[in-house]
Order: sequence, then structure tokens, then C-alpha cells
Amino acid sequence: MKVVAPSVVRELDRRTIAAGTPGLVLMERAAAAVAREVMHAILRRPSRGMRVVVVAGTGNNGGDGFEIARLLARLPARWHVEAVLVGDPARVRGEARLTYQRLLQSEVRVVRARSQADLESVHAASLVVDALFGTGLSRPIEAGSLEAMTLEAIAGSRAFVVAVDVPSGLDAGRVTPIGPHVTADVTVSFGHPKPALVGLPAAAACGRVVVADIGLVPLLPEDDEPAPEVLAARDVAPLFPRREAEAHKGDFGRLGLLAGSPGMSGAAVLSAGAALASGAGLVTVLADEAVRSAVHTLLVEAMSSPPDTALTGFAALAAGPGLGASEEARANVRRALSSPLPAVFDADALNAFAGAPEAFRRNPATVLTPHPGEAARLLSTTAAAVNRDREAAALELSRRSSAVVVLKGFRSLVANPGGRVVKVLAGNPSMAKGGSGDVLTGIVGALLARGFSAWDAATAGALLHGLAGDLAREASHEESVIASDLVRALPEAFQAVHESGRSPSVPQDPLATSPAPPPA
Repeated sequence: MKVVAPSVVRELDRRTIAAGTPGLVLMERAAAAVAREVMHAILRRPSRGMRVVVVAGTGNNGGDGFEIARLLARLPARWHVEAVLVGDPARVRGEARLTYQRLLQSEVRVVRARSQADLESVHAASLVVDALFGTGLSRPIEAGSLEAMTLEAIAGSRAFVVAVDVPSGLDAGRVTPIGPHVTADVTVSFGHPKPALVGLPAAAACGRVVVADIGLVPLLPEDDEPAPEVLAARDVAPLFPRREAEAHKGDFGRLGLLAGSPGMSGAAVLSAGAALASGAGLVTVLADEAVRSAVHTLLVEAMSSPPDTALTGFAALAAGPGLGASEEARANVRRALSSPLPAVFDADALNAFAGAPEAFRRNPATVLTPHPGEAARLLSTTAAAVNRDREAAALELSRRSSAVVVLKGFRSLVANPGGRVVKVLAGNPSMAKGGSGDVLTGIVGALLARGFSAWDAATAGALLHGLAGDLAREASHEESVIASDLVRALPEAFQAVHESGRSPSVPQDPLATSPAPPPA
């Protein structure tokens, strides 16, 4: 999907309303999307439901907030939900006025903040919904103002923060912060992502980004301004229809995984586990006896064979994680390269051909998944040079290798030899741990084995990988996430992709789309 300026999204809002969808309906859909994310956050850690505070401004973003508070209060859970209106109620207009009046008629306690003393509940919150400002903010918040005090209260609360459309204080149209702003754990953007959610340094304040479909009309050709193309859960949802009732394991492919060596058996376990959790029908680890023993001890669902096993009977191959730099390892990578099967190459499989990305030119579907250091070795340059222009590096590597390339990092890039490049709207610094890349290799290998094209396997794989990292961080803490947490988070990542594909025409009551949470 395209990254668009806030002004374009406002125009899409206008056209959608003119086409017959009431503005109140759009507001209700937006609120329901945020409410679902709040519920999921509390389900991951029930203590977040102890005191949920919706901080609302007087504009349309506040209108979303009023409706979010009302929806959360309707749930059959013992969560404490209250709302704080920052500003004069007389300034609340239009659809926001309607949702405000509905909120006043509910059981939710509504506090009108006139001074810092009225922000006590924000300081004490366990979860904050940030609906203070939306995409219309284009100037810094005035120092010493009530709004500035509110930002300080949110920051001082140490609460889990879910931002509505964009963290308050950011200009949604700029990648550089314009002043003090909220740092969110989750940001729910409506219709299309905005520049602040995509580019650093502003994107670092957005947490996991959810792009919710609220039923806006499509972009017109004249709206298509030059902008980066990004990949969100909604983009890959169509790749995962429900399985046929008569499906069997053979329908989902057999992956041959060349991975592991003495001291690095865990790489094979992580890759194989990720492949199985990504839907591959069968996974066989091709490795020496010591690695195979570790695999069977730690992952009973995987099979194994010696490393020189003929590469027949597989639907796809994955090569590189923990493979080592021995001559035997290099020979097995060369066997994979000469195979007619789709394949993904990572880690030591890439390092074996430093300075020679042309070695990966082959007719079958091929994906490379380097981090900046591995990309630099392939391109005979430095990691610093790769990071100075990540897009150019990804495109050059893809062109020279004739492969689809996933250049890992914050907002990982996927590039193809035809010159297309997309940013992945998922992933976070908690994934900067050994083994994370092995998980990606397993995911992409599984999707290739299931029959995905190289492009679809790379994009869907990179999105699921980043999303699993985001969800693992929300369930734990960014300091403590380890690679096996990503494998355990893949089922929830698939569920999030599935939910993102729901049509906004379906009733968006969160009670109908999420399980009832347990009592806090």
C-alpha cells in the first residue's frame, strides 16, 4: 500500500462521506479497530486492564477516543475504564459531539481536564489510549500548555500506550518530530499509513503499526504522489485463505533445510520450528548427526537426514542458518544452488559467496535474506555504506543476484530485480538477537514450499517475521525477547494477518471479533 500525506487521507474521508458512508460510521469503525488492539494488549498482559484511561482532545481524534471508551466499557470484563477530555467541551463539534454525548450517557467516568491536577488518572494509568491529537497537527505543542502537561503525564505514567492514527505531538506528514510527543507501543492508523509511521526518527515513537481498513474509497490516479510503498498485514492477508477441508500435509510442501553445525545446532532448530509454524507440511533438517540429535530432542515434529542426502522429494530448500564455513558446508550450498527447486539463502550460505552475488543467479524462485553486514560482504562494501542508502543496496543486490532480496533491519526492505522495493511496516529493536534471522529463513522457506512465488514468500515472510517480533515484545519486554519467542508468536501473527483482511462492511463491534477477556 502507499504511504500518503494527511491531506490526502482527509480528502478520502470527504469523498467517502460524499459517496454515502456517514462520518459517524467511519468514526465507529476507527474506534472499533483501536478497541480491538486495546483488548489484545490486555489479553497479553492482564495487569494492563487495571486502569484504562482514554485521553481525548476536542477534535475528530477525540471523537474516536470517546467511542473507544464507550466500547471498552461495554465489554464483560472487570476493567476500570475512564476518559479524560483535554479542552473545552464546547469546542467538540460534528460527529465527535455525537460520540461525546453517547459517552456521557454511559457508565464511563469522564473527567474534564482544566489543569495539571485533573490529570491524576493519566499519571496512574496502566494503559493509555492517546486520542489527544490526530493527523491535523502541524506545529509543536506549546510549552507549558495543558496539552504539553498531558504529554508529560502520559510519559510519566509508564503505561502501555495505544495511539489513535498517530502519536500525539508528531506531525503525521513528517518523518522528523516537530517537538515533544507521545511514544506509543501500538499505533492504529486508518486507511493508509502516513510518513511519520514509516521513516526514522518519527517511526521509532509509533511502536507496532496497525493499518485498519475503515472503508475509505480508493485512491485516484491524481492522489498517487511519489511516496514509498509499504507492506502491512492487510497486503498479505489474501495470500492465506482458509485451508480446504480435505487438505493433507502434502498440499503444503516439504522443505529441505540445510542448517546447523557443531556449536550452532540451535539455528537449525529455530529455522525448522519457524517453518513448521508457518504452515509447511513437512520439514527435514539436512545436517550431521550431532545437529540432528539436537533437532530431535528440541523439536519432535521435524525430520532429519544426513547433509549429503539427495535434494529430491522436496518442494523447496532453505540453506545457511548456522551452517558454518567448512568446505562441506560450501559444497552443500553449491548443491542447493544447482537444484531446480525454489530456495532461500541466508547467513553462511551468503557468506560463502562474498563479493560474488552473481552466484545466486538461477532459474528457480530465489530469495536472499541478508542483514546489512552480509549484504555488504556480497557487494564488497561496508555495512555503514549499505545503511547509508538501504534501498539502493537492496536493489543492487537484487539486480546482481537476480533474486528477491529481504534486507533486514528496522523497516526491512524487500526488493526485486525489476526495481520494485517495499518497506515492511513491522519489526523492532527487540529482534536484534542471535537467531532472529534463522526464524525468517524458516518462514520464507515454508512459504516457498507451499508454492508461493519468490516475491510473495519474501514479502509475507518478512511481514510475519516483523509482526511476530512486535507481538513478542508486547507480551514480554524488548530487552528480554529471544528468537524462540518469535516462533511462539507466529500463531498470533497469522491471526493478526487474518483479522486485518476482514471487510469493514462487517459489523465492527469488538465483542464480535475478539474472545472475551478473563477477569483482570
